[in-house]
Amino acid sequence: MSKIPAISEAAIKKTMSYRYAIYLVVALAYFFVYFHRVSPSVMAPELTTAFGIGASGLGLFSSMYFWAYAIGQLPSGIMADRLGVRTTISIFVGVAGVGALIFGMASGFNMALAGRFLVGFGVGFVYVPAMRFLADWFKSTEFATYSGILLGIGNAGALAAAAPLVVLMGAIGWRSSMTSVGIVSIIIAVLCFLIIRNKPGEVGGASPAQMEGRPETKASTSFTVGEAIGMTAKSWNVWTIIILFFVWYGTIMAFQGLWASPWLMNVYGMTKAEAGKYITLIPIGMIVGCPLSGVIADKILKSKYKVVVMGAVGAIAVWIPMVFMIDNLSPGILSVLMFLYGYFNGHFVVMYANLKENVEPAIQGTATGFLNTFVFVGGALFQQITAAIVAKAPVVNEAIATSGFKSAFVFCLAALLVALAIFLTQKKTVSAS
Repeated sequence: MSKIPAISEAAIKKTMSYRYAIYLVVALAYFFVYFHRVSPSVMAPELTTAFGIGASGLGLFSSMYFWAYAIGQLPSGIMADRLGVRTTISIFVGVAGVGALIFGMASGFNMALAGRFLVGFGVGFVYVPAMRFLADWFKSTEFATYSGILLGIGNAGALAAAAPLVVLMGAIGWRSSMTSVGIVSIIIAVLCFLIIRNKPGEVGGASPAQMEGRPETKASTSFTVGEAIGMTAKSWNVWTIIILFFVWYGTIMAFQGLWASPWLMNVYGMTKAEAGKYITLIPIGMIVGCPLSGVIADKILKSKYKVVVMGAVGAIAVWIPMVFMIDNLSPGILSVLMFLYGYFNGHFVVMYANLKENVEPAIQGTATGFLNTFVFVGGALFQQITAAIVAKAPVVNEAIATSGFKSAFVFCLAALLVALAIFLTQKKTVSAS
């Protein structure tokens, strides 16, 4: 076994201090990934009025983000490897900023769709490079903690896209709100380029392997991208994860990302601000659920599979009263349901760890990109399908009938039940904990 070179304390301190500066700008970028993802829910009335669209048009607009995001998943991993995290995140956060500016200034629906597509495409190149940054700068024993915190910060972005966005829109309007977000995104892109460095060695720091006193792990060149995708696609266990994640995330984005606010406003007669307060509880629940589910999986149950099942069952349990008591929920029950919806749905993050248990280490990056492609196609499809369902409901006094929302929610519940049943056929692997 080769001797591991000694590393100076100065180099370790350099890494330990500089990585937090990078983490901050990456977290800022990821904050707006989630902000853009769910913002159409509270902007729905303004968008339908501004562009003369109905439920189907609104579903198309919101889903455009997910189609574009899905396209970027495999390329984002390749670009992070070839061009580096710094260049990849900087360029594409800037692209998202330009998209937000186009959307805010859109004179017609097609221009708004183009802006939304650019936003989704741009932010689609943030998550996978962010995971690469964590792997390159943080110890293996820190990875889960800091990735969980990053997801929590992302959900804080979703939180900002609820009640705070309603307040901002009330003050300066939806167009100025979006153009402001676009300008801020471009500023963040510049900060990313100025601050991010791809490897600790670029600032005279120590790598995680050096800090842990272990040999450097070199990236495998044994498989091409095509071979890695082929190996991933041949695993039934991987497909159980893909199917559940596809449906699970699709239901989350159909509800939180699009129909939560219209449901509360149309069925319960709430104002936008009142609905925003309830919706705010969803990302709060996720801010708790995302990191806590990782702790439960690693420290308590010591099983990724069991935590995924627990989260999916919890999510189904929350959907049941929202379906069968859809127009008869008290304010207190609504509040509890919105928080629990966020908490249990936050358990989906453990599916990435479950995926890593079921693929070879050399192809985990490609497998993650492969999975993410399906995840965000699910987000797009469920928004469009539920939009088509809601669009068939009668509209009385400018209010969508409860039956439209109930039919859409029944579809989500049924799909989640089927997907969970498929996931339960996953076979335990040797590496699974």
